[in-house]
Amino acid sequence: MTKFQIFPADSKGLVQLGSDYDQVILHLCETLLTTFSVTAALQVWCEVRDIGEGELRADLHESSGSRELPLQGVEWLKPQEDETVRHRFITLRRGDAPLLDADNWYIHERLPAEAQHLLDDTDTPFGRALAGTLQNRETPSAHLPSRIMKRFRGREQIRNTRMYANPTVPVLTVRGLVTIDTIPVSYVEERIRTELIERSAKAADF
Repeated sequence: MTKFQIFPADSKGLVQLGSDYDQVILHLCETLLTTFSVTAALQVWCEVRDIGEGELRADLHESSGSRELPLQGVEWLKPQEDETVRHRFITLRRGDAPLLDADNWYIHERLPAEAQHLLDDTDTPFGRALAGTLQNRETPSAHLPSRIMKRFRGREQIRNTRMYANPTVPVLTVRGLVTIDTIPVSYVEERIRTELIERSAKAADF
């Protein structure tokens, strides 16, 4: 069994994983770039690898509602003057296992009433709040550690996703657009936690 390397946090507090985790990161990246719901994909990912237990939940941070929609989100969502853009900052967990941190901006009026209630009043993850709808997801960009991007040999796009080398990203950051019946409803940035990769590697016994 491989002994995986975890390097001390750098000056910005980022924990860097050793290159022996790269295969796990690449596998997870491929999984997330081909899914209609990150929530659903991670539920299955964790069940298969016995990471945490139960249904995924969204731990809301106090700073929810405090961040403006980024320019890329404005371009993709095109909110109208009479529409409300809401912000949710969460850590997605399964049991005791943190999976990712996410900033999610969504247009309240474009969601079904039940989804509005779940997002406003409960810790339901966004993808599950949209259950029963014709939801879909596009991922315009993904950011990976520079050493992993070198594996792509200059290839900068996978399907419809633009790939970036980012030295400040410890694992994987994806930016996605969620639609319902082809109507854009949410722009989200999801930052995978190192804990998920560590526990995935142990389960896979790489």
